[in-house]
Parts: sequence; structure tokens; C-alpha cells
Amino acid sequence: MSKAKLNMRQERFCLGLAEGLPQSRAYIEAGYTARGNAAEVAAARLFRNVQVQSRIAELRADAAKRSEITVDDLVADLNLMFKLALATKNPAAGVTAVMGKAKLLGLIVDKAEVATTLRKPFREPGEIEQMSLEEWTARFAPNRVN
Repeated sequence: MSKAKLNMRQERFCLGLAEGLPQSRAYIEAGYTARGNAAEVAAARLFRNVQVQSRIAELRADAAKRSEITVDDLVADLNLMFKLALATKNPAAGVTAVMGKAKLLGLIVDKAEVATTLRKPFREPGEIEQMSLEEWTARFAPNRVN
């Protein structure tokens, strides 16, 4: 169905729903007025309209077509770039294409190394001498009475 059968507010309602707004929010932003729960009720009624349903389906189909790029498409593009890099004798571009493909396929995962240092708390500020673990345990460990 074409959008010509919908009025301007109905079209804006459909666009709001296609963008992911809740029905009541799309209803109000389309220019309809409602108080309390009336927006939810009226939006549900408008949503059941066959012409509105058809227009929402059209809008969602258009959005699906725009997002059809898959990992396979990107890998194919990177393969073309790799061949171009080889043909132009540009090894840096070839390496970049191979690394991009490997990251896309999950073969390379960027990791950050986290190094931690064990530090023992000082009870007295200004105490700077180093203690061995045994000295620290003897000084700061809780006294256990058996």
C-alpha cells in the first residue's frame, strides 16, 4: 500500500514506530493529543489499522534492506583490497587488509594486559621501609586466640 492513503499524523506515527518508539510515544509525537492512558488505548487502536500495519511493514522492509551488509560481504571487500595491494606492490595495505579480515572473523582479539602490584597498607603515614611477607603478617595479622 502506498503512504497516500494515510494522513500526515498516521504517517508520522508509522515513522515513529519504525524508529523504535513505543506506541504511545509515537502517537503523541505524531501530533495526537491524549491524557492519561488514552494515548496507549488510541495508539493500540491506530496500530491495528490495516493501512498503518502495511506502512510499518514497508518501512521495516526498507530498513532491513539497508542493513543487509554481512561479514561475508566485508570479507569479500577485504579480499579485493588485498588483491589490489598485491597488484600495486603495497605490502602495508595488504597486511592491513589481512589483519582486518582476521579481526572480523574473530581470529584476532585485541587484548589489554593488566599488571597489578601487591601493596601492603601502612598503618603509620611516612613509614617507608619494606617488609617481608612474614614481617608484615607478624605485625598486622589479627591475633587469634585458641
